[in-house]
Amino acid sequence: MDEMNIISKFTTALVSKVAKVIIKKKLGVDMDIWLKEMKITVNDGNTHAHLDIDVELSKDELKKLLKESGFD
Repeated sequence: MDEMNIISKFTTALVSKVAKVIIKKKLGVDMDIWLKEMKITVNDGNTHAHLDIDVELSKDELKKLLKESGFD
């Protein structure tokens, strides 16, 4: 079984910034993302990921995100 835990403030801040940039570039949605914890476990070829995140965005940005995701 392989396991990866990302819980340090430096690493979670880095992943949060990268996620924000990717979401803005791919979906055009501007939001603040704070990753608190990320745990990934691989067991017999099955991957389990647990994310603890907070996201803050405006109502208009939420509507844009839902539209881009196929929810109208």
